[in-house]
Amino acid sequence: MLALVFLQSENDFMRKILLVCMIHELGHGFVMCCTGAGVREIKLHATGMQMLTNTCLLSTGQAVCIYISGPVLNLIFAFLFWNINLEIAMLHASMGIFNLLPYRVLDGGAMLRCVFSHKAEFLKIISIFCSLLSVMIILISYYYQIKNPVIYLMAMYLVISEFYY
Repeated sequence: MLALVFLQSENDFMRKILLVCMIHELGHGFVMCCTGAGVREIKLHATGMQMLTNTCLLSTGQAVCIYISGPVLNLIFAFLFWNINLEIAMLHASMGIFNLLPYRVLDGGAMLRCVFSHKAEFLKIISIFCSLLSVMIILISYYYQIKNPVIYLMAMYLVISEFYY
């Protein structure tokens, strides 16, 4: 995904996106260290980065704090940069809001699954909703003749990840 974004944009823009992603992950990493979970591993995926903790014995509250810390840090940076550099502010806002979506592989979905782990039917409904949302994004993008392959690939990845993650 990053390679496709790189092909679609200027080098400077790509560096800004990567910096926004790194700040997002630093938010997670900081709270992981504050909760005592620590950072065991940083993985790079086709769609972004993922930080894994040293322990899986976190309380629900600690896990939710870790999941929400990346998007919150992006939203804080968006607010701070709003009058300084609108492009950077919008990238942070987009990253923060996007990661709060309820998809399984995003922070919002991870929080939902953590809080409602005992409600299997509810989580199935969320997965169906997310899949339909992705299909709608693909159809709307196609209808408006949006030619950016990243949108289509990301929407397809999010649908597939709902059922095969």
